[in-house]
Amino acid sequence: MEIRRLTEADAGRYRLIRLRMLHDHPAAFGSAYEEYLEQTDASIAARLRDQLSAPDHFVLGAFEGERLIGTIGLYREQGAKSRHKGLIWGVYTAPEARGRGVGRRLMEAIVRQARALEGLELLQLAVAIDNLPARRLYESFGFRGWGVEHRALKIGDHYVAEEHMVLELYGAKEPR
Repeated sequence: MEIRRLTEADAGRYRLIRLRMLHDHPAAFGSAYEEYLEQTDASIAARLRDQLSAPDHFVLGAFEGERLIGTIGLYREQGAKSRHKGLIWGVYTAPEARGRGVGRRLMEAIVRQARALEGLELLQLAVAIDNLPARRLYESFGFRGWGVEHRALKIGDHYVAEEHMVLELYGAKEPR
């Protein structure tokens, strides 16, 4: 398995896995499948190309050969008073690759790269309360919950509560 930063050449593969994650797990992501359908390979390629010049905003992919089997993104806050915080988003492992440590490898890579960014002190994320495997993974890296947002997402008539979690990059424990 290879973990690497996605480039514009990965746009088609990324679009397909992103559509799959949004379709199959709508309660796990803030983006909606129907909205993402409007994204083209060209628009995704442009965003990935732009991210190559931004060391603190990127998407990593887990690959088996040419097959993209997992993703994770990092976005650093841009404001002068909030640049010390980064947001992890879009964490996903394809069902056929689960149970093989893909998510752990992606988290290891993103935490390592985040620690290398000057001035970045905190990583934050939000996870659906009932997504126990993801919550356990994040906790194993030292993320801790700091609040629950009830009705964070609304899908039809169903609401999803999310736990907000944070990892302090300096002094944080190593993953278990």
